[in-house]
Amino acid sequence: MRYLNLFVLFLTALCFVSCGNASKNATEETGEDSVVTCEGVKDSLQMVLSNMEDGDCLVYWTSDTVCANYSGLVLLLDTLYQHVRSDEYSENAKIEEQWMNSYRKRICNYYDRYNKGQESKSEFEKAELVLKEGTRLVESNCDYSTMEMVVKNSIETTFARLSEYGLLTQMISKCKDDETKNLVYKEWEQLENIRQDMIGIVDGLVHLSYWTGSGGIPIRTERWLDFSDARKRMYQNLIKLEEGGFLDSQDYFKDDAVQYLTNHLKEAVKVVYSDWEADQSDGSPLMDKSEWKEYQKVAKETEKDINTIQPKLKEWINLWSKLESKLTHKDNQNMPQVASKMLVEWANITPCMEEHRFSE
Repeated sequence: MRYLNLFVLFLTALCFVSCGNASKNATEETGEDSVVTCEGVKDSLQMVLSNMEDGDCLVYWTSDTVCANYSGLVLLLDTLYQHVRSDEYSENAKIEEQWMNSYRKRICNYYDRYNKGQESKSEFEKAELVLKEGTRLVESNCDYSTMEMVVKNSIETTFARLSEYGLLTQMISKCKDDETKNLVYKEWEQLENIRQDMIGIVDGLVHLSYWTGSGGIPIRTERWLDFSDARKRMYQNLIKLEEGGFLDSQDYFKDDAVQYLTNHLKEAVKVVYSDWEADQSDGSPLMDKSEWKEYQKVAKETEKDINTIQPKLKEWINLWSKLESKLTHKDNQNMPQVASKMLVEWANITPCMEEHRFSE
C-alpha cells in the first residue's frame, strides 16, 4: 500500500507538471500558497520521497484511497507533520509562531479555494476546519489496532500544534505593549516545559500500570492529545475572558489547583503500586525479584518527578497573576483561576488503569 501511495502522489505531481507555464505563474502570484500548484507539488513530493524510507511523512501513514482523493490536502498537512518533527521546529515561541502564522495562510488559501462565499470566517476558523477534515481522514484510516492508534494520536497531536499557536497569536493580539507580549511568550514557554514534564510523569504512570505490557502504549499517546485539548480550552477561556465574554462557574477553579494536581498524581502512583505490591505477596507473583526491584525504582522516580514539577506549576500560576494586570483594566478577571482549571483537567485525565493490567 505504501508504494501505491507513492504512485498516486507521483501521478498527482505529473498532472500538475503538465499544467505548464500558466501554473508556474500562478505559483509566483500566490506566494505562500504553493501547495496545490505545479512547483509546490513537485517540491512536496520530493520531500515525501526523501522521507518515505523512514516513514517520517504523513503520506506513509495515509491510505491509498485518501491519497488518491485528497492528495492536495495530504501534501499540505504533510508540511506541518514533517516540520513539527524536524530540527527546524523551534523551542523559541516567537520564532515558531512566525512559521505557524505563515503556514496558516497556506491553510486558509486551501480553504478559500474549495469554500467560496465563506470570506467572513476568520483565518483561525478556516484553519480549524481544514485540520478537522484532516483529522477525519486520519481517523477513517484507523483500524484501532495498537499501532494504528499510536499513529492516529501522534498525527492528531501534530495537527494540534497549529491550533495551539493560533491561540497564542490571538492572546498576543490582546497585549497592549511589548512587556505584556514578552510575559505571554514566557508563560507559553514555561507551559511547554511543564507539559513535557507531565508527559514524562504520565508515561511513568502508564508504565507502572501496564509494566511490560503493550496495551499502555496507545494510552500514552491519547494523553498527549488530552493535554493539548485542555491547554486549548484554557486559552480559549482566557481570550473569552479578556474580550469580556461570559464565563460560568465551570470555567473557574478557586482552590489550589497545583496541590490538587500533585495530590492526584501521587495518589495514582500509590494506587497502582499497592496493586502490584499485593500481587508480589500472593504466592504467584508476575514479577521476579529483579523486575520488582526495577518496578520500585520507576515508582520512586515518578514520585520524584511529581515533586519536581510542583514549584514549576506555582511559578506558572504566579505569572498569570502578573499578566492579569497587564492584559486588562477590568477588575476581578480571575485569570489565575481560569488558567488553574487546566491543571484540574490534567489531573482528571491521569491514567489509573490497574484494572486493565492483567489483560495483556
